[in-house]
Amino acid sequence: MLKFFCSSLLVDINTSHFYISRQTAKLRRTTALEATAPVPFDIEQDINHFCANWKSVFASYPDRKLLLELIVDDVLVKYFVLAPPTQARSLKDLHAAAQMRLETLFGVPGDDWLISADWQGNQASLVCAVPKVLLEKIGVASKQSGQKILSLQPRFVWLWNQCKQRLAADGWFASVDEQAMTLAACQDGSLHMVTSILLPKDSDNTWLHTQLQRQAMLHHLTPPAQLLLAGRIPAAWQTSQLHRTHQYQIAKTDFANKITTAKASSVSMAEVAS
Repeated sequence: MLKFFCSSLLVDINTSHFYISRQTAKLRRTTALEATAPVPFDIEQDINHFCANWKSVFASYPDRKLLLELIVDDVLVKYFVLAPPTQARSLKDLHAAAQMRLETLFGVPGDDWLISADWQGNQASLVCAVPKVLLEKIGVASKQSGQKILSLQPRFVWLWNQCKQRLAADGWFASVDEQAMTLAACQDGSLHMVTSILLPKDSDNTWLHTQLQRQAMLHHLTPPAQLLLAGRIPAAWQTSQLHRTHQYQIAKTDFANKITTAKASSVSMAEVAS
C-alpha cells in the first residue's frame, strides 16, 4: 500500500540504458521521463565498479533519493512454466520442483537464483528466476546512494500484470524490449508456454509471424488468433498491416516508445498507452 501514498522513481534497467521517470503519489501519475546516457551494467563486474556506475546514473537527478520501483530487463532473468507436480503438497514442494526445472532447462545452479512465481496448486504457474548476485549488488548500490527499493519486477512480469486481463482464453502475449521478446501462450485460459527470443536488428512482421508459427509447432499449439504486444515495439512492426488486423494488438507501449512519441507530438503519456 505504501506505493499509493509516496512518490517514487520508476527505473527501467536494461543492459545499456536506464530509463527514469518520477511517479507522483496521486493516481500514480508518471512525469519527467528521461533516458540516461549509456552505462555499463554488467552483473559480473566487481561491487565497487557496480556501485560507482549505479551512483553515476542518479548523480544529476534531483529526486535520486526517492523510493525506487525497479523494472529489470528480461535478458537478465529466466522464465518458465511449471505444471503442478503430482506429489506436491505444499509451497515448499512447488519451490523445490521449480528449482529442479530451472537447473534442467538452463543448466544453472538453482541456489544461485531467486525463484518466485504466481504459485498455483491446480494449474500451471509462471516462474521467474533472478540472479542473486544481481539482487545483492543492486541492494548494496542503492543503500550506498541513500535509496530504498519499493519493488523490483522483471519486465515481462510488470507488463503481463498490466495487460493479462485483456488476453483471450487462447491468446498470446509478447513483452518486447531492445534485445529480446518474451512470448507467452495461453490455452483454455491457462498459461501454457513462456519463452524469451533474441531480436535480430532487422526484425519485421515476417520475422514475428515466423516466430509465432515456430513456437506453435514446438509447443503443439495452434498459432494465436490474438497477440497482445507490449513494451518497446520495433518501428518495423508498427506498419499498416499490424493495425489492419485484429490478430496483432498493441496493448501497452513503454518508455522508449513514449520518448520517441513525445518528441513527435503533444500526445500525453496516458494516451500513448492504448
